[in-house]
Amino acid sequence: MNKTDEEITNQLEKGNNILLYKEELYEQYTNFTKKDNAIYISTPKKGKTAFEEILKKINGNSNTKNKSISKLLQEIIEESQDKIFYIFIDNFDQLTKRELLHYEELERQKNILLIANICEDKEFIDEKFLNRFIILNDTSFKNNRSQSVNLNYVILLSLSFLIFLLFLRIQLSLLRYIVSALWFTLLMYRTFYYISK
Repeated sequence: MNKTDEEITNQLEKGNNILLYKEELYEQYTNFTKKDNAIYISTPKKGKTAFEEILKKINGNSNTKNKSISKLLQEIIEESQDKIFYIFIDNFDQLTKRELLHYEELERQKNILLIANICEDKEFIDEKFLNRFIILNDTSFKNNRSQSVNLNYVILLSLSFLIFLLFLRIQLSLLRYIVSALWFTLLMYRTFYYISK
């Protein structure tokens, strides 16, 4: 058992949810001693399939056909009340708003503990949700996450500025034609006025 395995075990005994950063979560799962009450989910994007797998792991006799995620969650909570259940979730950074509510519901249960792994340095969907986890490799998580820069805004701002310059250039060239035409019209009017007198 390595240092990370020991830390995970210690935190789980305290009843804490755990957040890992760029770790091999499947390896942690295979080394986990209480596999009877644990399941590994490769990505939260699995959606309903993930909750079906969790329910089948808790109670192998459960029927999961034609049930909504809410109904599956309700059954997971009811079936797991008498024991502690561990859910290992890899690629937790892929969590979307749609699945977030369901994982928050699981996280609120005292007998269901989440062990999540973030693999990419992108902005997480809900930082408040992450604050409810104990981050094991805290220093590398905070250092790498603070150094990552979201370039979307810079690119969008640059593109907007280029479009502004292009639009300004087109408008100025049109304005020059309008001013020239107006000047020519005034000259012609003055000439016709002078001739007609």
